[in-house]
Amino acid sequence: MKPLISVVVLIAMVSFAEGKKVCDQHLSQIKLIPYEGNAGVDAHYDALKAAGKSAVPCLIANVTNKQPKADPRPIPRWGNLKTTMGDRAVYMLAEITGVDTIKMLPPKYQSLYKQIGVYARDEYLHDRPANRRILQRKLWRWYRTTYLLSQGAT
Repeated sequence: MKPLISVVVLIAMVSFAEGKKVCDQHLSQIKLIPYEGNAGVDAHYDALKAAGKSAVPCLIANVTNKQPKADPRPIPRWGNLKTTMGDRAVYMLAEITGVDTIKMLPPKYQSLYKQIGVYARDEYLHDRPANRRILQRKLWRWYRTTYLLSQGAT
């Protein structure tokens, strides 16, 4: 039984290492996150989406990354917010896992969501520097307690 557990752990570690490599290589290069999630529009998006659950830890780790990057969403810009790598990571988390980060926001931003949609999440991420770290902690908790269990932990 012990050799089987060791093999499963090793396979999981290799899978997550590969997911981190794909995430590190492609997250900053995405030019367009397709509105309907269609493949074939952006090779970097496709590669990250194909990495699937193995890229999730890397994406969560990047939520606090404030390196400026162009907004890859096909929606009009919101105000004068400057999109970051962390924003891209949150967008891709939703694409890959379906996680509803709006439900993780404080009531003020959940209410704002009813008025301005997904831009409420952008407002939250950019209002205070600590907000990124708070959302990241919630995402780690969600990952450990919900996502891993729903994916069979491998």
